[in-house]
Amino acid sequence: MVKIQIPDRDASARAFAALIRRGRVDCYRDNIYVIPEPGLELLGDMGIPFVELGRGGLDYAEKALRDSAAAPVQ
Repeated sequence: MVKIQIPDRDASARAFAALIRRGRVDCYRDNIYVIPEPGLELLGDMGIPFVELGRGGLDYAEKALRDSAAAPVQ
């Protein structure tokens, strides 16, 4: 699994529509996604620029979800 950000909103919408047809996609705010590695090739073929934020196994997506749901401590 790879955590990426697609800065352009229109490109992000096109990428999401294509990626969900090919496998698991976890979405987070600010156009951040956790996708399988083959999704990177699809984005390249579509000409959609992205920023890679990290890589991990299947538990990587679960950790990203837990971290995003945690309430900030004040």
